Amino acid sequence: AEQLISEMEAAGINISDYAKSMLNNRKFVQGKNPEEATLIRLTVADLGFKSSATTDQIYERAQILGLELCPADTGPNYRLKYQNQPLNEWIYMGMKQITDSVGYPRVFKLEHYGDGLWLSGAWARPDDGWDPDSRFVFRLRKSES
Repeated sequence: AEQLISEMEAAGINISDYAKSMLNNRKFVQGKNPEEATLIRLTVADLGFKSSATTDQIYERAQILGLELCPADTGPNYRLKYQNQPLNEWIYMGMKQITDSVGYPRVFKLEHYGDGLWLSGAWARPDDGWDPDSRFVFRLRKSES
């Protein structure tokens, strides 16, 4: 976590206090063996929800479609790689929630605003509702070979 924070700071990426508390949580586990993964970005509407959907509904639908939750370290690593993010775009990581310092379950959120690129944390309680245009990143399920 410290190395990821240092790399982001060196790249001029802002990190919210909530994201830092998630990175420092014992449930944040950095993968020991980096692996290639195909990431898929979909809106809630792309997943078939035309009005809104809860976090649990979104995750369940993604699984049905052959996607899986991203490991916790995908968010910070994707933030480091995705530096040409369009202005005013934000993306939520489809991941197992990590409790922040206040006790709320959060997922990483990648944002680009006028003051730069951000890694932050967004509430993602199981029954939280998401708008159809909310964007999530999932990982394509590994094939069984």
